[in-house]
Amino acid sequence: AFKTDSTRVATYQIGRENGVGRSDHLARAVGFNLAHQLSHETKNPDGWKNFGIYCRFLHEEYGRFLSKLKSTPEPAGTGSMLDNTLLLFGSASSAFHLSRNYPLILAGGKNLGFKHAQYINHAGMNFQGGPWLGDREPWQDAVKGEDIPLANLFVTMLQRLGVQTDSFADSTGVIANI
Repeated sequence: AFKTDSTRVATYQIGRENGVGRSDHLARAVGFNLAHQLSHETKNPDGWKNFGIYCRFLHEEYGRFLSKLKSTPEPAGTGSMLDNTLLLFGSASSAFHLSRNYPLILAGGKNLGFKHAQYINHAGMNFQGGPWLGDREPWQDAVKGEDIPLANLFVTMLQRLGVQTDSFADSTGVIANI
């Protein structure tokens, strides 16, 4: 559809966020039973290793898609499809089901004005990744600092794609440094 310029909008979802349903069996592609269960077994021997194998599989699929877009010339001759396509990859569930600090990768969109080759931490003071070793679960901690709403990213993306909007959900503005 992109090659023929039939559409410029697509949603591709490998599986449901909670891993329930048919998509939960996607982990079988790399030798495991259920995808959702992998995230809950990280304290078991080889738990993080197994979860990492599955996550690597998902990221390699994303990378393969990016490579295909990069190697496909834009029909209008303005670079590659990757240069004119914006791809958001990630999860709506960060460590410990926190509703903040989402792990996201924004790729493509060079001709849309997006900057690349950077890591940006918009998590404020709430960056919490890896195994939790404290007495309390991280989501029980008080919010420290000011988190930037994920909706700000969506407003930024919409504006760069030519949609005239200043708000989306709980947005408070745009993200200027992308």
